[in-house]
Amino acid sequence: MRAYRLPSLAEIPNAVRGRLPPITRVVGLDAESQVLFVTTPTGDLLSLDLETGRVDSVAASVLVTVLGPDQTLYVVDAKRRVVSVARRARLTWPQPLSVVPRELFGAADQRLIAIVPGDSTHPSTMRLITVAADQPPATRLLPFTGDVAATRWGDLVAVASDSGVLLVDPQARREAAFVRLSDHPRTLAFSPSGHRVYVTRRAGAGLAVIDRYERAEVDGVALPTSAATVRLDPLGRWLLARPSVGDSVWIVDLPTKTMIGTVATSWDADLPAIAPDGSLLVGQENDIVAYRPDSVVKETGRVRGGDTDLWTFTPGRSSGFRGTLADAQASSPGADAGGAATPGPEAPLYVQVSTSQNEAWSAQMAQQLTRAGLAARVLPPKGPDDGFRVVLGPYESRDQAEAIGRKLGRPFWIYQPTP
Repeated sequence: MRAYRLPSLAEIPNAVRGRLPPITRVVGLDAESQVLFVTTPTGDLLSLDLETGRVDSVAASVLVTVLGPDQTLYVVDAKRRVVSVARRARLTWPQPLSVVPRELFGAADQRLIAIVPGDSTHPSTMRLITVAADQPPATRLLPFTGDVAATRWGDLVAVASDSGVLLVDPQARREAAFVRLSDHPRTLAFSPSGHRVYVTRRAGAGLAVIDRYERAEVDGVALPTSAATVRLDPLGRWLLARPSVGDSVWIVDLPTKTMIGTVATSWDADLPAIAPDGSLLVGQENDIVAYRPDSVVKETGRVRGGDTDLWTFTPGRSSGFRGTLADAQASSPGADAGGAATPGPEAPLYVQVSTSQNEAWSAQMAQQLTRAGLAARVLPPKGPDDGFRVVLGPYESRDQAEAIGRKLGRPFWIYQPTP
């Protein structure tokens, strides 16, 4: 196992200890505990402590695994038993699932969302099961069997049908809503904040976009033809779309909803992807190549023969993301040592980088920006339709706020609270 520094893809000598056997999948990384989870060809799930190099067996005969939003690992084995690992503590749940899930999603509060097939009396349906180690399962019937996606925190599930998308709250706090679309949905993907659902179409070109709060189709994304699937970068700046024909990736700038380029690449479980520092990584002719998404003609790094490997990314070991934000903070005119400026006639003015109805997701993003050297905070909602705003500032003028925003390398808005 090796570690590389982005965006140059320069190898970091002796950065990772320990040796792994042949693996088939990287499940994910618990960045706080620095533990990597992988599966082997024999169905074993292993953990690698990146600090000590220790390799441990977590579970055997593993069928389905997922890493939850709080980095809790969930495993379902061949006997339908659920094992969870949170901060290195392993727990076998007292009750197995009734059936092996088709898909698995982690949710907040160490809950698990399982999508399972319908029974013999309802073959054209699925069931959504919400369960926790100390709670009995709650089951909801899903009248469709199409593609399924969930928000990062598991507070909303989207299900595709032939004529639209069903939005379901797994905890039944709100009635389900059906959003009708003019074309048959193919695959679904939520934005990182969970605010929107991006839908690939079976026939029509481009993507349909659904606003979860309006529960309606909003402005779409234009593409040359139909797309087979999409991936979004963790910060919501870029969308990667796979054309229905050919091996390449379309790169979409989400703030402007503009396709800015095409790069030849294969599509695998791990790549192409946008790394935490904003680099685009693709597989090309057995190599791994890094680009800037907004300048795909400029290669920033390459690993020869790297396309045969499995890749995972962590912001904790990436200097590019931290450096970009630190430079933006240092360039703030009129900022004090804490990064905020004294309010003036226009103040308070903030650089808003996100808004979400999910308080935990917003708090996590603010913490990430703070660790990178910026004075980030979360402004609470002012009304029932408002969200939790992740902001930098305040700043004394619009010019200062916009100067900071332009240096972030991600979408931003200037926000001035109303009295």
